[in-house]
Amino acid sequence: MKKSLFLIIPVLIISFTLYYFNYIRTVGEGTIPVITYHSIMEREDKSNDYVVSKASFERMIETLKKNNFTFLSLRDVEDIIYNEKELPENPVLITLDDGYEDNYKVMYPVIKENDAKVNIFLIGSLLDTEGFLKSEQIAEMSLSGFVEFGSHSFNMHGEFESGKDKGKTWLVAKLEDETDEEYFQKIKNDLIWNNNFIYERSSLFPSAIAYPGAMVNDAVIEAAKEAGLKIGFVGANKFASKAGDLNPYKIKRFNIKESTDIDNMVRFLKSNNKKSK
Repeated sequence: MKKSLFLIIPVLIISFTLYYFNYIRTVGEGTIPVITYHSIMEREDKSNDYVVSKASFERMIETLKKNNFTFLSLRDVEDIIYNEKELPENPVLITLDDGYEDNYKVMYPVIKENDAKVNIFLIGSLLDTEGFLKSEQIAEMSLSGFVEFGSHSFNMHGEFESGKDKGKTWLVAKLEDETDEEYFQKIKNDLIWNNNFIYERSSLFPSAIAYPGAMVNDAVIEAAKEAGLKIGFVGANKFASKAGDLNPYKIKRFNIKESTDIDNMVRFLKSNNKKSK
């Protein structure tokens, strides 16, 4: 009998854990769930986790809408944090990083059809180049009211391929011959330049940054503040940040892949907020 109990108890624990994570747990009341995409293409690309098919993205939007989610803009989040705007029931902020042209050709028609909002973080130096958004596309999407644009740096998205900073982005790693002041001024200038670049194309000054590679340090946060950016987003696959108790420059996000179970993800994102905390 004891032997049977020893076998049954672990099974019950595992079963409850799976049930909890798949059917009970949510991000919690008072949170701002943020989900992240990159490239949205007509078909999935099994070799690239950063590519999601149109069918998968469309299903996510339709499922969120069916479950009465409120699609937030970056300005909404800024107002919730700084201006005590009430947090709606079941909010969600949808973000896309980098500014791929498929965001216009494939993603944009989906959100228009579903009356949804998304937010795209742009790498300024890549705009108007092959495979990335063109100026007129940005202007059209911004004017529509369905899309808001934020910063992903102008030219600090690359990573060091060798040395002590291997794997770190150019935004967070100081060059060996740079002083602290030179490094700070460099990243501040990059962010200001990108802000102006985005404003010229969208007619709206960006209020937010998604840090390249999800990497950030104190100097980057201070530079973002001095550049006029009010909120910042860190890495994916994190818990949602609580509206009344967060660092506005380290808001957490969830990364969405082709393999993401959309029904479970949407259930998990349900926060049932009645008012901001």
